[in-house]
Amino acid sequence: MSLGGSAIGMRSSSFVNPWNPASYTAFDSTSFIFEGGVYSQSLALKTVNTSQNSGYSSIGTLLFGFPVTQRLKASFGLMPYSSVGYNIGESSSLVVSSDSSTRVKNVYAGDGGINKVYFGLGYQLSKNLSIGVNADFLFGTINRNSTSNLLDDTYAMSYRQNTAIRVHDFSYNFGMQYTTKIGTDKRFTLGAVYTPAIDLKANHDTLNALVSPTNSDLIFYTVNQSSDVKGKIHIPQAFGGGFSFEKEAKFLIAGDVYYQNWEKFKIFDQTDSLKNSLKASLGLQFIPNGNDYNHYYKRIRFRMGLNYHQSYLQLNNQQINDFGVSFGLGLPLKKGQSELSSKSCVNLGVEFGRRGTTDFSLIKENYVRFTVSLSLYDSWFRKLKFY
Repeated sequence: MSLGGSAIGMRSSSFVNPWNPASYTAFDSTSFIFEGGVYSQSLALKTVNTSQNSGYSSIGTLLFGFPVTQRLKASFGLMPYSSVGYNIGESSSLVVSSDSSTRVKNVYAGDGGINKVYFGLGYQLSKNLSIGVNADFLFGTINRNSTSNLLDDTYAMSYRQNTAIRVHDFSYNFGMQYTTKIGTDKRFTLGAVYTPAIDLKANHDTLNALVSPTNSDLIFYTVNQSSDVKGKIHIPQAFGGGFSFEKEAKFLIAGDVYYQNWEKFKIFDQTDSLKNSLKASLGLQFIPNGNDYNHYYKRIRFRMGLNYHQSYLQLNNQQINDFGVSFGLGLPLKKGQSELSSKSCVNLGVEFGRRGTTDFSLIKENYVRFTVSLSLYDSWFRKLKFY
């Protein structure tokens, strides 16, 4: 959290890292970990001529991690897979005859998203090498709407298409980590992840209709309608690599690179104008003195991160890029006198980012995202002693 999104090369006994299932082998053999979080985002949208503000909040993740055997560890949880939220307008000319034309305004809107429930296993092959796999069940609904309005004819009906796409299928992703100690208190880890291409089962309902030019929900005439049409959504393969370098109870440096071949994306056998995506991130965590149990503030984890995302979106022949800077704190939950009591913490984070541009008649989006999560660490099968 607040490390720019870096996770592929990270592993810890005190938090769950579902982005690389090989990291589960870092769990203690008698531990149980729970994580839950929420986030809120404020947006400032701007074009050359106008601007608009919006925002939303949502549950982030619910994660659990626990040991199975000495070498085999497991995790399960619920987390978002993707989200959709856009409202884009464009104007064009429609040729009516050889000597006349009319102006048309097209509005494209979408909302909804896909969530996933996962179960994962990590297995320690040797002292330094671990592998893992997550099985994900993806589910959710995405709504896509488009409306065409004739601007030069006040009484002309508008044309609208509504599509609701429902996803319900399994996918898998694999991970690997190699970690080695440097000296007595430093550790270096290399990680890799791979998600194979998959054809997700889906169905959709579609409505094409002539609607009121002032109220697109008022239908005058249904052109055609279909329900529960089955098909597939082809999600292309993705892979990435990352590293982390950590000095115990002092600092952590982590970085990731992640690539996905979105040009191969298909939805119900139709291609889209998506581009291949590339994301790079770098994060730093600093702890004044994680072993000083007499001074609470010295065990606070200070974090910052950078990320650059060359996204899969392409509008007006321009690929949309995203750049963000994040800051955060990890606050130990207890003012304890042991390592066990300091592993549970409250995580606070804020990210400032910019997506898109006002050039080429596009939209620039400045956003601020606030995140709060709770990591609870408990020990199983530990006998209490009373004196």
